[in-house]
Amino acid sequence: MGKPRILWVEDSARFELANLLGPIYASNKYELVLAEDATTAARYLQTVPFDAVIMDIRIPPGRDRQWSQKYERAGSDKASAQLGLALLFWLFHSNGKKPPEWARPEKFAVFSVEEKYEIGPSLERLGILICEEKRPGLRDTVLLDLIQTVLQYSNGHAQRK
Repeated sequence: MGKPRILWVEDSARFELANLLGPIYASNKYELVLAEDATTAARYLQTVPFDAVIMDIRIPPGRDRQWSQKYERAGSDKASAQLGLALLFWLFHSNGKKPPEWARPEKFAVFSVEEKYEIGPSLERLGILICEEKRPGLRDTVLLDLIQTVLQYSNGHAQRK
């Protein structure tokens, strides 16, 4: 069996948060896939099974018209558009269409600047129980720890965060 495949949906993963990637690559435990916009993330979520998905809430739309329209209707602002949240609802509640077989809420976590009280009710409706707020002073291993928590939780070995 290969390494667990992780999708990190984060628009600034390569630049602002590069220090968080180091511990993941150094661990050599995971196959990490990055998606920097809603279009790319949606494509991955529909076609590739993942063992864990770490989702930012503030992501740009990418090239797909569906996501661009949602973004424009929200005022073309990542903070108010919350396309990461829209993407999760699209995946799990898309007009009666079932999500891919691998996609279960316990395989997902949110890692975003939104405070839990702001997005908590939406995450509860989705069944996503793991949420970590980005804030100054986070340890460099926070993303690695979050991935490990999701993997443990999705395998039934941990309590929700």
